Formats: sequence, C-alpha cells, structure tokens
Amino acid sequence: MDQLSKNNLSDQIFQLIGKKIVHNDLKPGEQIYETQISKELGVSRSPVRDALRMLEQIWLVDRTPKGNYEVTALSQDRILHLYETANVIYQFVFAKAAENVTPDDVADLEKLMTRMEESITGNNFELYITNVTHMAHKVLKIAGNPMIERIATELMPTAERVQWASITSMPDQLKTVVSHLRNGYDFIIRQQPQAAAAAFKDFCTAHIEVVINSLNPSAEKETAKENGGYGK
Repeated sequence: MDQLSKNNLSDQIFQLIGKKIVHNDLKPGEQIYETQISKELGVSRSPVRDALRMLEQIWLVDRTPKGNYEVTALSQDRILHLYETANVIYQFVFAKAAENVTPDDVADLEKLMTRMEESITGNNFELYITNVTHMAHKVLKIAGNPMIERIATELMPTAERVQWASITSMPDQLKTVVSHLRNGYDFIIRQQPQAAAAAFKDFCTAHIEVVINSLNPSAEKETAKENGGYGK
C-alpha cells in the first residue's frame, strides 16, 4: 500500500481499503489485520481501527468473534437484501425526483445518462459503475430527503462491489438493464412519478437477475422462483 499524508488518516485508509474491497482486490472472507496495515502505511493503529469501524458501518467488513475484521461475504442472501432495499428506496426517490426536477437537473441527468450509455457501448465498465453511482447521487439530491439520501449513500459501496464482482458476465445484458434506467430518466423529466418508480423497479429486477446468475449460475432457477420469474 502507498504511504499516506498526515491529514485525515482515517478517511484516507477508509477510502483505500474500501476501494480494494469494491474492486475485489481484497476477497470475501479475507482477514484484515490492523497491525499489518499500520506497518505498510507507516501509521499508528488508531486511524486504521477507525477506518475499519467505518467500513463495518457500510457493510464492507465484518467483525469476527475474536475482534478482528474480515471482508464481508457476497452471499446470495446479502445480494438479494441489497436489491430489495434499493428497490424500496429508489422507487420512492425516482417518484420524488419526478415531482421536484428542474431544467438544470434535466441537463445534468442527460449528461450522466449519455455517458452511461456510451460506457456500455465501449465496454468501459469502470466508467459505467462510476456513472451509475453519480446518477444515484444526483437523483437523491433532486428527491430532497436527506435521511433517505444518507441510507442510500451507505449502500452504494456494496452496490458497486456487487457490480464489479459480476461485471465480466454482464456486457450483453447491461444494454437491456440500462434501457430501464433510461426509461426512468425519461419519466423523471416528464414529471410522471408513478411511471418513474415503475421504471426503476424494472431496472432493479433486470439488474438482480443478471447479477445473481453471473455470480452463481446454479441459482438461476431458484432466483426466478423467489422473485416471480426473474430468471426467465
């Protein structure tokens, strides 16, 4: 690991370890040792400990019974819980965004939507994930509920991690997935709340099918059964 500056050590370590987890450089179940990190980075254990606690709060690491930390497992249940939660939150958020959107917001959303579609065409998956996250932040801002924004923001690193883990199996399906997001954007700018919420539900349904089946192909039939035909 690279050496860090003296300022905001905990935040820097949080970002550094979090990125490694999201990009699967640190694998599910892998142990993370405070002493090892502090030696590699040339810092005391205190900011490392603070960073790990912050990572635990956003579900990227778990504390073991012995008091150590390990990278959170990407189980099928955890992935399903993530998408169930996102589905509830963002249906509301898309509907509120459709009520509150301004012409300036429309211009910003169109730029993000275009970049996302271009990233899929060019198979630039890092850019795709970056723009999905930026789109989520923007829609949350437009919706204007800071409590929901905070909860949704805490979920974003796990959402990015799930997408990174499955991205190589998704190229063909991503165009279909993003088309649902385009529909949601279209309904937001037309100020049609119910249609915008329904479009996000379609996006979430398509996305979870791709993710679950790419990470665990044997789960395809079971996923379809549990989610009303997602695996068709």
